[in-house]
Amino acid sequence: MVRLRLRPDLALVLVCAGLYVGAAAQARMAGGTALSLAVTTISTPLVALGNLAGETWEDLWQGRRDLRATLAELERVRAEAGELRRSNQLLSAELAMLRQGSRLLAAYPALAEHATVARVVARDIVRAHTILLDRGRADGVRLDSPVLAESGLLGRVERVQEHAARVQLLSHPAAAAAARVVGVPPEGLLVGGDQPRLTGLPPYTQVAVDQPVVSTGSEGIYPAGLLFGTTLESKLEGIFTIVPVRLAAQPAEVMVVLVLPPAGRSAP
Repeated sequence: MVRLRLRPDLALVLVCAGLYVGAAAQARMAGGTALSLAVTTISTPLVALGNLAGETWEDLWQGRRDLRATLAELERVRAEAGELRRSNQLLSAELAMLRQGSRLLAAYPALAEHATVARVVARDIVRAHTILLDRGRADGVRLDSPVLAESGLLGRVERVQEHAARVQLLSHPAAAAAARVVGVPPEGLLVGGDQPRLTGLPPYTQVAVDQPVVSTGSEGIYPAGLLFGTTLESKLEGIFTIVPVRLAAQPAEVMVVLVLPPAGRSAP
């Protein structure tokens, strides 16, 4: 068996240290014993540091919760802002449509009394040269009904459904209408295409630029005196004058139209 033996000099040191600690523990000082004061002095910074760490952690945890709540609120506000923007766009479009419709009715008060007001709901201007209206047979729209925009004639109704109608624009390759240049007596034929033009004028007819081209009604569709467009620089093909026409009504900008009764004939 191994026995530990304490050296005499170390034993003396330990005994002295014990006596000192015991004496310090019994020594009375203001505020307590020396031992308690030493413990308090040593532990106070540690307790303060622990409290600070706890408060910091609590602040961080509360901040994270606040951050999550703030981000959720931000997403909700963004969604509401998106809805408001869409609603504002719809209201702006409706307002623009109402203003255009009001100007249209004011421009043609005599025609508006017997016409049907319709909205443009679809366009195929480049490929098919047509637009679609939200009014049809149930609203009094008939085949070959002239369609009038604020700035002039757009075309005629080529297909009718119960609550919709398709309009053939004057730019359609098959479009044609009797027309004349204001101030030029002969009547011609306005034909469609990428560049609508007035044909059928007598040989060597002189036509100035920017003259109004209006309907004559002799084809039995368009009422007389409505604007098709204005003349561009004319040219001769043989002895006949060909007059390119800049159409007044731009289908891409039209939102509201008047659908007029056919001038000569009507068909369901």
